[in-house]
Amino acid sequence: MARKLEFDRTQALEAAMKLFWSRGYVATSLAELLQVMNIARSSFYASFGDKRSLFVECLDLFALRTLKILQTPAVEAWPEKSAAEFFDKTLFDVPPRRAGHGCMMVNTILELSDVEPELCSLASEKLDLIQEQFEQLFVSAQERGRLAQTHSPQALAQYVMNVNQGLRVQSRKRAPRSELRNIIDTSLSMAGLAA
Repeated sequence: MARKLEFDRTQALEAAMKLFWSRGYVATSLAELLQVMNIARSSFYASFGDKRSLFVECLDLFALRTLKILQTPAVEAWPEKSAAEFFDKTLFDVPPRRAGHGCMMVNTILELSDVEPELCSLASEKLDLIQEQFEQLFVSAQERGRLAQTHSPQALAQYVMNVNQGLRVQSRKRAPRSELRNIIDTSLSMAGLAA
């Protein structure tokens, strides 16, 4: 008979994700993971495999949560405001300390592009999914006549994702919220997107 897990796997995964998000993959040790996850080494290996497998799970969780921000009824009802809503939810509706962690997917690409190409590629794929969601929302906004057709939905989605990546680096630098807000407002205005 299989032995019952003696810890809450969901809570442990959440704790690991937050640690990876704030410290990065390389700087996070197994000892630190075991401590924040509040599990024994044997339980860790039995449930998560190894550090790399855990990181992949954490990256999946982070990406899923990020994507869900763009899949709410409010965003789908007003797709032309999706970028503004996204930035509000990820930069301003969270504690400043958490916003200062940047984006786990962007961080992964910056940290691991030369040392862990597979993890870097996975993070890139997750960012592509978010970009595709933006593109679908901008298609919807144009079809409803709420967004000018000056730019293609694909070009707008690429633009928003580039702004997003720059904002994540700025947030890691601990730029003041007023500066981030100014960047967002200016960028959305230049793209013809609703603030």
